[in-house]
Amino acid sequence: MFLIPPLDRLPTPGNRAYQSAHTRLRRTCDRIIAERRADGTDHGDLLSALVAARDVEDGGRGMTDAEISDTILTVFLAGTETTASTLAWALDLLARHPEIEQRLHAEVDTVLRGNPATHADVPRLELTERIITKTLRLYPSAWFLTRTVTHDTHLGRHPLPAGTSIVYSPYLIHHRPDLYPDPKTFDPDRWDPEHPQPPRNAFIPFATGARKCIGDTFATAEAVLSLATITARWILKHLPGHHQTRPILGASFGPGELRMQATPR
Repeated sequence: MFLIPPLDRLPTPGNRAYQSAHTRLRRTCDRIIAERRADGTDHGDLLSALVAARDVEDGGRGMTDAEISDTILTVFLAGTETTASTLAWALDLLARHPEIEQRLHAEVDTVLRGNPATHADVPRLELTERIITKTLRLYPSAWFLTRTVTHDTHLGRHPLPAGTSIVYSPYLIHHRPDLYPDPKTFDPDRWDPEHPQPPRNAFIPFATGARKCIGDTFATAEAVLSLATITARWILKHLPGHHQTRPILGASFGPGELRMQATPR
């Protein structure tokens, strides 16, 4: 994915595996889209919404199969491993901070009262959301991002002509001590609205500006509801000899060799 042309077309094992997976995903999407169009039934899901969507400013034009396929793959790739990595890191951090875990249990027990977590519960899961926010600061799934300069500009003293590729890391920005005192500390209360907040654009797990992730609010709500659901029913602790969790760099910034035991509450 990161190779520049023409290196991405060389018949290396990695390129061949990537192209095979890409082709398989596209064919699967095309088959599902064709079946849904032929079905004509609204299943109340994202795919039905995309098939039924019409552009009222463009004569009621619907989305092409290619456009729907692009959207489905974007949601599929951007909304699975990233959320899973965030939840894994959150559970790892909670196991290391039992006092915060106890407060979280008290919140989910009070808010959910044994019921499944729903979107209506999100506003009341305040500590749960702060834990997710803090996790995203310490371990942003999108640890490595790029942008292309659209107009000649400067970054400090450095001239940046239009077309320049910029590489930046939310992880490094989130760990700057001038922006976050004690940057390695896991303190969800730092995100309490009554406390001083970090400067604008200092917290960018979903990037920022015109190219900010369109699914930021959805992803946060999804992670909050998932964490509340898990911790309402289970306590997760590190297995003996597996207390050292090290990050691995890939498409997302996930924990490697995270081994935990789930015990019913």
